[in-house]
Amino acid sequence: MNGGAPRLYIVLTYVPRRTSVPVGALGSVAFARGWYAYVGSAARARRARVARHLAPFRPLRWHADYLFTAFPARRAWLVDGAAGECELAGALAALPGASRRPPRFGAGDCRCAGHLVRFSRPPRRADVASAAGRNGAVRAFGLRPRPKSGGDD
Repeated sequence: MNGGAPRLYIVLTYVPRRTSVPVGALGSVAFARGWYAYVGSAARARRARVARHLAPFRPLRWHADYLFTAFPARRAWLVDGAAGECELAGALAALPGASRRPPRFGAGDCRCAGHLVRFSRPPRRADVASAAGRNGAVRAFGLRPRPKSGGDD
């Protein structure tokens, strides 16, 4: 990876029914049924940041924490070489059947329309690669199986 390129990631979740979720300072946020891709960046420790989003319990710090607490993450990708998180979210939202919803979600430190993109069907790695552009490289972030609870097995 070249030194100045953003260290981006995408975390995907599924909302099975229309519901409202309290999201910190945003208040109660309505989510329609669908797949949601959250675009983030981490200057350092990107893998740790993604693992945090995937963890079953976490302090509620960012908008995404509230969403992933209500609807656990299903998949994640690491994205290198794309222009930036606002640009990647915009490119994802431009894909057929996608839109940035709800407005300004995850965009507390910028002026873009938001870093959360809703899809009617689950986006594939090829969709993410297309949005990342010609110079983008997309890798799946490996989810480790969670240990089984209890000693019955």
